[in-house]
Amino acid sequence: CVQETGINAEYMGQFVSISYDFNYEQKEAKAKAERLNYLQELQELLNDQNNVINLVIPHLDLVIEMIEKNIFRPLPVLRKANGPSEVGMEEDEVLTDPAWPHLQPVYEFFLQLIVNEACDVKSLKVFITHNFIQMFLELFDAEEPREREYLKNILHRLYAKLVPRRKMIRKAITDSFYTLIHENFKFNGAAELLDILASIISGFAVPLREEHVYFFKTVIIPSHKVQTCHLYHEQLLRCSMLFLSKDPQLAIHLVDGLLRYWPFANSAKEVMFLSELLEVLEVCDITKLEPLIPKLFKRLVKCIAGPHLQVADRAMCFFENDYFLSILKTYKNFTFPLLVPVIAKIADTHWHKILQESLNALKTILKEIDYNACLLYTSPSPRDS
Repeated sequence: CVQETGINAEYMGQFVSISYDFNYEQKEAKAKAERLNYLQELQELLNDQNNVINLVIPHLDLVIEMIEKNIFRPLPVLRKANGPSEVGMEEDEVLTDPAWPHLQPVYEFFLQLIVNEACDVKSLKVFITHNFIQMFLELFDAEEPREREYLKNILHRLYAKLVPRRKMIRKAITDSFYTLIHENFKFNGAAELLDILASIISGFAVPLREEHVYFFKTVIIPSHKVQTCHLYHEQLLRCSMLFLSKDPQLAIHLVDGLLRYWPFANSAKEVMFLSELLEVLEVCDITKLEPLIPKLFKRLVKCIAGPHLQVADRAMCFFENDYFLSILKTYKNFTFPLLVPVIAKIADTHWHKILQESLNALKTILKEIDYNACLLYTSPSPRDS
């Protein structure tokens, strides 16, 4: 029993040095069961503060070594239980790692150790080095979602507890996103890291420090251009809006980024971008938008006139927003020449009845804003007459 014998260096060294094949449940079943029992006993040590102080903390080097040797490993490539997915089937089926039942107790022990009050900052920070954080962040690419959830919770707790390591952790997360944006283009743990970042951003003081503004411009905005951004867009949007709540002037940069990184040949992502664009525009200072108006309205016109119904429908939602209509009115010298001829044309010819009704309603709105301008931009040119 661990509680009676203490943390035995020889036994723990032997325990962590043996690797098992978890793909076959019955293989070395007895040894695997003993391993789980030992982990359970270690876990129970944390329930008593005297045990933590007298048995765990004095051997923290062995404990951290045990954790590292268990979790730091080449990540397995998991296969779906039903083989390759067919066309039309869900591709986001949850993948499970056969080793997870044996990894989970290690992660749980680590998490409970960090949150334990007896495990003080001075003792713990010695082991949370730059190399440790680098290797820990690499684990976020695991395909096993339960592992990523543990990783997120542990890193969040480490960040909260180890104030001297916060800048180092932020820099390591930033580097992970640079790799995603400029090299790998896919990272399974992006959503989980953005969850952590959302919590960190919430705590930023106002006015934002220059390093935080730089992070917004070089990580948050370019993360939209990644081909797999739909997998973490919900969390990315939350981070974006938290930044804008701290500094609304950043909204102009985000609008510019969304228009620059607009997805092509991907209607689902276009719908996603349109939703975010409208939300961000509501934060923008109208007087600062002028340089982006031509690009913004050209994009909206393409979406409305395009072949995909959901994209067109979502773009039409802009004109139900009062703040957006005020943008339209403020810059009508730019917006009407781009918008009116296209709306006038497709309102009469669009194949979808409901959208055609919306287009005709928009024609009415435009006429109410400036009837003469509508006549000017819908009247045939001398060449056509």
